[in-house]
Amino acid sequence: MGSLDIPSSDRWPDERSTPGAGFARAEPSFGGYEIEEDDEPAVDLRAAWTTIYRHRFVVAAIIGVMLLIGIASILLMPRKYTADASIQIDQQVAKVLGTEDTEPQVVGSDADRFLQTQVDVLNSRAMAKRVSDSLGLAANDNFLKRMTGASQIELKPGGESLADLVADVLQRNLSIDLRRNSRVVRIIFVSRDPVLAAEIANSYASNYIEANIQRKFSTSSYSRRFLQNQLGLAKTRLEGSERALIAYARSAQLIDASSGANRDERTTGPRSLVTANLVQLNADAATSEATRLRTREAWEQARRAPLMSLPEVLGNETIQRLSQKRAEELANLSEIRRRLKPDHPVVIQATAEIATLDQQIEQLAEGIRRSIRNQYQAAERQHNALAQQVATLKGATLAEQDRSVRYNILQREVDTNRQLYESLLQRYKEVSAEAGITSNNVTNVDSAEPPRRPTSPKPLLNLALALAAGIGLAALYAFGRDYLDDSIRDPQDVEEKLHIPLLGVVPDSHGVLPLTLLADPKSELSEAYHAIRASIELSSNQGPPRSILVTGSGKSEGKSTTSFALARDFAALGRRVLLIDADLRRPSLHRALNLALPEEGLSTVLARVTNYQATILDTDTDGMRFLPSGRLPPDPATLFAGTGMHELLDTLRGDYDVVIVDGPPVLALADATQLAAAAQATVFVAEAAGAHFGQARNAVSRLRRANASVIGCVVTKYDAKKAGYGQSYNYYRYDYSSAEA
Repeated sequence: MGSLDIPSSDRWPDERSTPGAGFARAEPSFGGYEIEEDDEPAVDLRAAWTTIYRHRFVVAAIIGVMLLIGIASILLMPRKYTADASIQIDQQVAKVLGTEDTEPQVVGSDADRFLQTQVDVLNSRAMAKRVSDSLGLAANDNFLKRMTGASQIELKPGGESLADLVADVLQRNLSIDLRRNSRVVRIIFVSRDPVLAAEIANSYASNYIEANIQRKFSTSSYSRRFLQNQLGLAKTRLEGSERALIAYARSAQLIDASSGANRDERTTGPRSLVTANLVQLNADAATSEATRLRTREAWEQARRAPLMSLPEVLGNETIQRLSQKRAEELANLSEIRRRLKPDHPVVIQATAEIATLDQQIEQLAEGIRRSIRNQYQAAERQHNALAQQVATLKGATLAEQDRSVRYNILQREVDTNRQLYESLLQRYKEVSAEAGITSNNVTNVDSAEPPRRPTSPKPLLNLALALAAGIGLAALYAFGRDYLDDSIRDPQDVEEKLHIPLLGVVPDSHGVLPLTLLADPKSELSEAYHAIRASIELSSNQGPPRSILVTGSGKSEGKSTTSFALARDFAALGRRVLLIDADLRRPSLHRALNLALPEEGLSTVLARVTNYQATILDTDTDGMRFLPSGRLPPDPATLFAGTGMHELLDTLRGDYDVVIVDGPPVLALADATQLAAAAQATVFVAEAAGAHFGQARNAVSRLRRANASVIGCVVTKYDAKKAGYGQSYNYYRYDYSSAEA
């Protein structure tokens, strides 16, 4: 049989054709459009529910077992009782004398640090041993028996002592609760004996209060002894410094004049007589200078101004009376002159009286101006005298200051020692008065009472924890197993993970023979293959491929059923269809067509023993013919390795519209890849919940490396309910019974 060349323009469009004409391998497309992945949420709730639904029985079993464990823990766990006492811890205590020591008031993080320190003291091992000693818990092992429920306590030689074990148990069962924004601290103790729990909680409170008081009393006693020693040293230093000061003052002839002054003057006034006199005279000189300047200004004004315009003259009462009398006389003279002549004696007498008044006024004014001059001259003499005396005392004061340098040093030492001695003496008196006062900043708020109900176990909490643990373990099992199981369950994963279009989903037959369901054109199986056939037709704008290989990654995935259904559907459309059984290892299509496996078939055609026309058989379906596999060859891969399959398919294109080739699985066999290279298109079949992604990816990769045009994938034996998707994939099926109704 000769080889037939097919023009390139008549070949099935593949990835080398123009974009949109077929199926591109690198970027999957279908029918001229690219497959776009929808943006999915970070947590796919539908997928999570699907996973749980698939493993619902194991999930229910795990949760049930954990609930049983929770119930068992409620019944078997020992009953424990919790007693709590509360105390209030203040940073400062009420003062009785008003002078007691208090810790500095702090706020914010310092206050929290103080309270946390007290909590640590309560939790300390020293406090546990103090409680143990006060209650005599380490005298025998009764306490440990009551706490652990053991009948006998064994001490290992060289191990911990009984006192250490008791302290460990006390610390292990004690908890201190310090609430936020509160100074009340709860002391909580847990024990199997309710009376013992209350007793130990109260003992912790009382021992902590006693320890706090004892610490304060020890601090007060130490303070008294320390102050007493320091007071003796300060007294000795003060006496020595005072004697040294007096001795130096006597030798330097320095007299302290400030001892007779009052307290305020003593702090700022001079110490020696010379300095005191200088200060006093200097103040008098300053006063006299001001007086001199004032009187001098008054005299200069009186000397230059008219006599009767001086303020002192105008303000003089005598001059004012004389001036008033003169005005009256002038008025009387004017009246007389209107009636008498100027030479009349009455006129002459009135004129003489006015002249006498003018003379008196002038004399008084001159006396006032002379008094102003006398005041200025007296102030000048007094100022000169004081200035001379101050200059004399300045020299004496400077000489005295040279001698008082050492005196001032000694005086400051005396003042320092006196202040230190007085402060120590005052503090010693306060501490002595406080010796009998025991101040405490810790008070008891509530005493612990024996609890009436156990606090452990808590049935609801145990059940809740068991339920949570069961749900967690069940989820871990379900999602872990689902993660490890990479079988194809969701048809959507075909496009996302295999990167090939999904042609359709074939529902599971649920035990019914697929051929029986395919006999009914309105069955779910028939409708699924109708949709797949339509998808193949729409996979290119040039119509369906002339030769189609149907293969998969493994065996028993529904490849033969798919090949038969597609061939029958294409024949039902009036096309001439040839169905070829190319599985030369396990052929099965002859059984689907109720035919016996003949000796001659595809194997003899490829071996060039018989002509293909002599081996083609008729079927019960109009338009569909069948080429059986023939006798099984010892090495099928050798038959497919040559050009025989290419030549056969090229020859059949002239006689048939569509050639459906039922091929063997891809993995571990070279047959399928060689058939895919000869066929124009390849349909990949994957069994739902049977085919694994790893195998499917490897199979698709092998097909693409063989230059096969994989147009899509068909998912077979899909049961949405069993897979856990419920009604999510009802669009893959159509119930004609409801439609007809």
